[in-house]
Amino acid sequence: MKNRYAILRFIGSIYKIIGAILAIVAVIGALGFCVVGLLGGAAMDTVGREFGMQGPGMAGGVIGGIVGALGLLIGVGIAAISQYAIGEAIYLFLSIEENTRTTAYLLQKRETIPPSPAAPPVE
Repeated sequence: MKNRYAILRFIGSIYKIIGAILAIVAVIGALGFCVVGLLGGAAMDTVGREFGMQGPGMAGGVIGGIVGALGLLIGVGIAAISQYAIGEAIYLFLSIEENTRTTAYLLQKRETIPPSPAAPPVE
């Protein structure tokens, strides 16, 4: 049997690729948030000391970076999983269609075959 609905397969693949790209962006972005939080916290601590202010210092930057990274991972991670799931759902529907078509073909073929002679009764 030939594969049908080629454009749906293409769209499903695109959704899966977008989901994978979003997952990679989420991880890189989270690492970036942590680095910026660490470096930014150190810079703000230095600027604060120059002006005689005491604040959360470097710890505030690190905590802010971690919180931002977690927020980014959760938000973009949900989007990535959703995009990938849409692609998988399209493939699921295509598989159901293929299985249904194959079953209908086999049932139709079975009805055209003449029945075999009855076996003798077993005593």
